[in-house]
Amino acid sequence: MKSKAFIIGLSVLCVAVLLTGCAQSVSTPNATTAPAASETPAISASTSTPTPQQPTATAPVDSPTVQPTSPPENTAPPPSATPEQQAPTALPAKDCTDTAAFFGDVTVPDGTAFKQNDPFVKTWRIRNEGTCTWGPDYTLVFSGGDQMNGPLTNPMPAADPGAVVDVSVNLTAPASGGTFTGNWEFQDPYGQRFGVSGNHADPIWVKIGVSVYDENGSIKASGAMPASTAPTDTCSPQRDSSYEQDILEKINTARADQGLNPLKLDSKLSAAAYAHSADMACQDYVDHNGSDGSTWYTRLQAQGYAYAYASENIYVGNPAFGGTPDGAFTWWMNSQVHRDNILSTKVTDIGIGYAFSSGSTYGGYYTLDFARP
Repeated sequence: MKSKAFIIGLSVLCVAVLLTGCAQSVSTPNATTAPAASETPAISASTSTPTPQQPTATAPVDSPTVQPTSPPENTAPPPSATPEQQAPTALPAKDCTDTAAFFGDVTVPDGTAFKQNDPFVKTWRIRNEGTCTWGPDYTLVFSGGDQMNGPLTNPMPAADPGAVVDVSVNLTAPASGGTFTGNWEFQDPYGQRFGVSGNHADPIWVKIGVSVYDENGSIKASGAMPASTAPTDTCSPQRDSSYEQDILEKINTARADQGLNPLKLDSKLSAAAYAHSADMACQDYVDHNGSDGSTWYTRLQAQGYAYAYASENIYVGNPAFGGTPDGAFTWWMNSQVHRDNILSTKVTDIGIGYAFSSGSTYGGYYTLDFARP
């Protein structure tokens, strides 16, 4: 599962778990009381996981047919009354900002295969990263690519700043075989569009493959291979220790500015962090849950780190488009839940893992694991 942007950041705050993304969800893992080796971690949720909201198609209502009445012979019809035109109500000046963060594919991960003309519901998990409250006048709008018989505009669920919601749209697989991608953006009541990632403008998308079957059930045209079965044995992500050291220095400088103790780089935490970054890079997804079903706390336990408290930040982005240590750190510090993890007084150790894969969607993948034994 992955995000729809070059730059997406996600975090966990005791289990505030992405992002894209970045993923990735700012929510407590299902096993909120999962024990460590010898004790139960302290866990508190910063946001709750919403119930997916599936849009429903509404059948059109036929308008009744009205039979015209002929005027009497040699009688002119009465003049048409022109109703007074009402001036549209002016919207107040916008005094807040809109942006979003991709936290994961709830349904239909990239590469899902469908039969031709199969209907399906695509659901993204999105966080309101701006300062505006999303209300009934906010919409999800089609912005390009393959529309897949979806509506041009789709209602958005209400969301306060910082809230995580599920955004859905009804779609239909095309009639022809092949791969298809549809891009979607958000629109505010003023008609202004916005998106995800650091530039607040990248779309989210749905990518599917369609296989065409004949009346005998034989495949006539093959679509994309499902992402879950795509070969990954050739993936060898690059680790950049200079990026990891740069992140550590930036974090400890920010902590010093707040009068906080520096974090100590721990080899076990770093091993867990890098393993997750490499997994995201090779499997091409963005989430706090690993492709093998692991969670941030099971990854720490697997490395032999017995924690009393722990949390995780992730971020993805191509260095060529701002996904550098500067870009990652700036994004984290401008997102309250990520910033809280960085400046937490509850942690003493940190693990940092950076993996780059040129064949992945986002290129660079960062994971930070914060903990206290």
